[in-house]
This record gives sequence, C-alpha cells and structure tokens, in this order.
Amino acid sequence: MRTDVKLDKTRHFFRSLFSLAASFFLLTSSVAALTSDEEGFTKNFCYTFQAKNKFNSQNNNISHQYGSDLGAILERGTLRILIQKKNDDCIINKTEKLLIEEFANTHDLKIHWSYVNNEWELVTELITGSVDVVVGQNQNLALGLHNKINFAHAWTSASYKIVQRRDNSRINRVQDLTGRHVAAYKSSSVWNYLVELSRTQIGMTLQEIPKFDSYRKTLERVKTGQYDLAVVNSLFIDQYLTANNELQTSFSISDERNMAWAVKSDAKELRKALNQYLNQQYHTHNVASTHIDDLSAIKNRGYLRVITNANSEHYYLNNGNLNGFEYELLRDFASNNQMRVDVVIATSKQEMFKLLQEGKGDVIAASLATNFLEHDDSFKYTKPYDYASPVVIGRKKDQLIVDARDLIGKRISISRDNPYWNYMSRLKEQGIDFELIEADTEDIATIMLQVAVGIYDFTIAGSHQIKFSQMKELGLDAKFVLFEPLAHRWVVRTDSGRLHNALNEFIKREYRGVKYNLLHAKYFEQPKQTSSENQLVKVDSLSPYDEEAKHYSTKYGFDWRLIIALMFQESRFNPNANSYAGAKGVMQLTKATAKLMGLNDTKNVEKSIDAGVRYLSYLRGKFDNSIILHDRMWFAVAAYNSGYTRLKRARKLAEEMGLDKDKWFKNVELAMLLMAKPYKKNGKRIRDCRCGQTVVYVREIRTRYFNYIRLTETQQLAMRPYINRKRQQIN
Repeated sequence: MRTDVKLDKTRHFFRSLFSLAASFFLLTSSVAALTSDEEGFTKNFCYTFQAKNKFNSQNNNISHQYGSDLGAILERGTLRILIQKKNDDCIINKTEKLLIEEFANTHDLKIHWSYVNNEWELVTELITGSVDVVVGQNQNLALGLHNKINFAHAWTSASYKIVQRRDNSRINRVQDLTGRHVAAYKSSSVWNYLVELSRTQIGMTLQEIPKFDSYRKTLERVKTGQYDLAVVNSLFIDQYLTANNELQTSFSISDERNMAWAVKSDAKELRKALNQYLNQQYHTHNVASTHIDDLSAIKNRGYLRVITNANSEHYYLNNGNLNGFEYELLRDFASNNQMRVDVVIATSKQEMFKLLQEGKGDVIAASLATNFLEHDDSFKYTKPYDYASPVVIGRKKDQLIVDARDLIGKRISISRDNPYWNYMSRLKEQGIDFELIEADTEDIATIMLQVAVGIYDFTIAGSHQIKFSQMKELGLDAKFVLFEPLAHRWVVRTDSGRLHNALNEFIKREYRGVKYNLLHAKYFEQPKQTSSENQLVKVDSLSPYDEEAKHYSTKYGFDWRLIIALMFQESRFNPNANSYAGAKGVMQLTKATAKLMGLNDTKNVEKSIDAGVRYLSYLRGKFDNSIILHDRMWFAVAAYNSGYTRLKRARKLAEEMGLDKDKWFKNVELAMLLMAKPYKKNGKRIRDCRCGQTVVYVREIRTRYFNYIRLTETQQLAMRPYINRKRQQIN
C-alpha cells in the first residue's frame, strides 16, 4: 500500500515539475505515423502500431517488477518501448523503428509498444520503471534530469526546415522571408524565433498551424497552395518528399538536435548493449538513402548512386578492388562531374526499377536491352552505350546446331531477368518445344559452367559476355546468333532531365573512344576468372582476413566491413607493407601506436588487426558521445590517418569558420583542407600538415565501405534460395 502511495507521489512530483518546465523544453517530434490512402502518399515510410492502447501501469499485462536493465529484460523476454502519440500519429520514423526492432531480434526479445499523449509523461513512465526505452525523441527530453535518465548514442539529428513548392521562388536565407507567409506550429521550439523574424522582415506574416494538424496535413496544404511556406521537422520531410516531388526543402530555421533513445540512468547494461548494437548496425540503414534529385542536386550531394547487379560484367569484387564495366564507365562520368560513385545493388530487374522510382538510386546501369523492356512514362533511356547480340552457347562436342529448330527437346537455362527470357518463352509458344529452365543466378559464367558439366544443354548470352578463351577452356562453343544486336542503355527517372542530358553527352563524347575501347576490351575481350574463382560467389568474402575482422569488430563495436575497407586503404591486405612514415603491417600502425596498443610483431596479422581495431575504438572514445554516431566514426577514421591532435585543431578551426565542429563531411573536412594549404613564415614556405590526404582517405574508405555493405547484403539475399534448398535436401 505504501509503495503505491509513494509511486503516486513520485508521479505527481514529476508531473508538476514538467508542467513548470514545459516552456523550456524543445519539442522533439520526429515524424508522424501515416496510414493515409490519399493520392501521393506512401504507406510504408512510417508506421502506426497494432498496440494502440494508452499506457496504463495498472492494466499493463507486462509486469515491470523485474526492473529495466538488460538482465531483467532478457528474463522477461519483452522489451517495453514507449512513444509519444499525437492525434493518431506515432512519433517515430521508419529507420528508427527498424533499428529498435532489429535490436530486439538480436536479443530474441518481443516488443511491447506503449504510447502516451503528453511529452512529460514519457519521462515519468521511464523513471518509474514502467517502460525500458523511450524512442522518437531528442536529448533535450531530459533537460536537467541526467541523474535520472541517460541516452544511448545519438543515431541521427533533426532540425526544423522550411518547405515550399518547387514552382515557387526558393528560400535560401532569412532575408528571403520578406513578403512571404510562413506557417508553423506554435508549440515548436522555433515559434518565438519566427515571431521575432516577422517583426524584422518586412511583409513577413506568421500563421499558426492548428495544434491538432499532423505534418501530413500541413504538407498537403503547402502542396495545394493553402500555405506559402511551412516549418516542419526534417526527419519527416525527408521521407515525405520521396513520394511528393512537388515540394522541396529550403534552409534550416533551427540548429540540429541529436536524436537518441532514453533509458533509466541505472540501466547501464541496457545502454551498453544499445550502444554496441548501434555502433555495429546503424550505418547500414543510411546506405540506401532516398533522394529524388536532378543533376545539380546530385552534384551538391557529391555522389551518384548507380543501381546495378553484382556479376562479372557490371560490378564485382576482386582482391578488395571494386570492378565492372558499368561501374568504371559511370565512375568516369561521375569523376568528370566532381562526384564519386556509390553502387546500389539490386537482385532483379524489377527491383532496379523499384529502387529508381523510390529515389534509392539515380541511374540504372546493368546492360539493359531496352528493346525488350516495357516503356513507362516514369523513366527515360539514354543513348546506346553498347550493343550485343543474343548467342546460343552449348558444348563443343554436341551435334551441329544451326537454328532455333535444333533446340527442340533440349534443356536451356537462363535467368528470368535475362533480356532474352521473354523471347525464348514466345519461341516455345510458337511450337519450338524445348525445356526453358530458370537459372539460380544471373552470373552467365556460372550458367556456362553448368552447361559445360552437362547440367543443361544450352544457355543464351549476350555477345559482349562471351570470352572465347574461357569458352575454349570449358569446352563450349557459340552455336548461332538468335537475332540482330540490341542496344544497351542507362535508365533515369523522367524528372531527371539534366542528368539524362549529361549522360547522353558523356556517351556521345566517349563511345568508342580510346578510353572506352580499353575499358570494353578489359571486361569483354580479355580472359577472365571463372565464377568458381570469382569472389562474388563467396558470401561475405571481402578479404583474406574476414574472420579476424569480424571477431575484433564485434569485440570493439564496429561493422566488420568498415575494418576491411580501412585495411584495404592502408595496406591492400599486405602483412609486409611499410610506409614512408614507418607504419607497418595490414593495419599500418606506427611504432608509437603499436607500442601504445601493446603490439610487438606487426607482421602477425591477427594481432595487428586486434591492435588496429582497438586503436580505432580508442580514437572514437576521445570524441564526445553527444556527437552523432556516424560522425564519431568518421572522426575516428580521420584521426587514424592524421592523429587526434590534428582532428582537435581542425574541429576548433571549423567552429571559427562558422561550420559545425561535430560533423565531418562538408564541415570539419573543409577545415582540414584549409590546414593543408601551405603558408610563408620568415620567408619560408611552410606546410602545416598533409591534411588534404586525410580528406581523400576518409572519402575513399566511406565509398568502399558502403559498397561493401551493398555487395555482401546482396550476396546473402542471392544465396538464400540455394541455402534453403540445401537445408530441405538435408532434412
């Protein structure tokens, strides 16, 4: 009885406290949960939960008597998560929901979702032990209560941005608000600031958005012209614009706030587990970013996202190097436009077009023979950049095959995504009675190997895929050409007109030029590895030291693919590598660093990887936990190259330059570039540091890391049907 009284008093205290302090809290609505059927909205970017009943500790069937730390949660088997709900809108976005669900899955936990309607209730329910984790909030949630509440690593940041129609004059600075109508929520943290602006900017009028209106309704009003401009949380905007390209964002009207999960301060093991999980898994969720942009915005972003599939023609891995005709050709295009290439791997032609339409990539490059593609007004095709004829491939020792009639009774295997699948299907319908078998893989080299050993009689390959030296080695022969060459084209969205024009200009300039011919010969005319030797068929295999990288990455809280990317950049996996600066081994540790990490033998690969990853963890720990997770990681990578002291100076310089000292890309890296510029002192030319190399170093590792993620995840998906069949056979 006294316990209940005490609990009631505690809750009353916190309610009173938060009622008094409410004006000092910054509202932290991340993104509204939408399930609208209205035209132009997607249903899958935000979620409404099945468990919709408001949290009530008396009616809660999940007992909280066991506590809120990890041990109690594991014993209970349920992770209790609390969110704020506002007018049937859940305040959590898609990425955050996936992250917390995956965390629960890794610990074999069920999730019990609860919600409250008021922000102050989030804190009271957490402190009283009724829930384990509060999500959908920023670190200002517990202002002044850090002895009661703690936060996991910040997983992202958010700010308030101005939204407007694309056909309206763009707002680039505060002064552009003169004469404009701005709609905002009075409860938002930027309302008072906007009030002051309305007094200083001539003709600017401020309009209050009804407090019960969702972000969805607000942005619909901007879209239809009811609002001139609106101020909305950036996390919501980014996902909404995926399906609504009539709108665009302008500048941020507020500073960014770190988003993080709140736990009780005494739930130390839970916080530790959350941090370890975020360190290892978070970055994979940011790879498939969503942007519906044309060329200027892509250039500003700094990278072109190329959608393709992993095979020996388009994109593959060999000894840590990224290769492929499509990859290298578009890398040249990107380089000419001062961009890098990020590859987005798809497992089917259908998925390629889906990814492009959703804004998960900018261009499809996969030797698409557009003659057999269904034309859609949503997409545009470039000029041809290559041509190929479909060729029937069979064993050399088999009888003479001269035309389609000789295929009767034969077993022919091709991928369903092969551009010639539909043609062969129609050929069967016309009375040519052969068995058409869907191949398990798109890799033509693998299928040809299956033909060579007698599993199938024939396959169909593009003339550009045929390596006569390889076919001779396998005992195969090109039987006959089915029909005339087909044009291969790249694909963009219809609204990417400038990108489409730039690609066409590139093709016109480079097609059959010296560089193009050399690249074409490299992939389509010279002998190549068979698939049995190709690392593509080795699931998750990126280097000779994957197992060591996985072990120590798990130990110190990193994604193993980042360590492989760093190792490649440092040594190309050479245990005997030596640098001009005296760094040695696969992780290129200096004598001083090796001594600091207790490493005596840099040629010992496993010990070197252990020391290198431990050193990277040591560097990450020198940056404040309040810094967004991925920026802490990139700071650590930069410090690995140039030292922590230089990073500390660069962050200070970035702040003096008016940049964000807590962000690496486009902020601290710019300060590093400035530090790299030589200057004169006492008549002598002085170079402060080789910091420009650090900028390149980090960017190259990031590109390689993200591409490693896409490559390995695609291989896992591709292998699942094969693995499942093997399991069924065993059972």
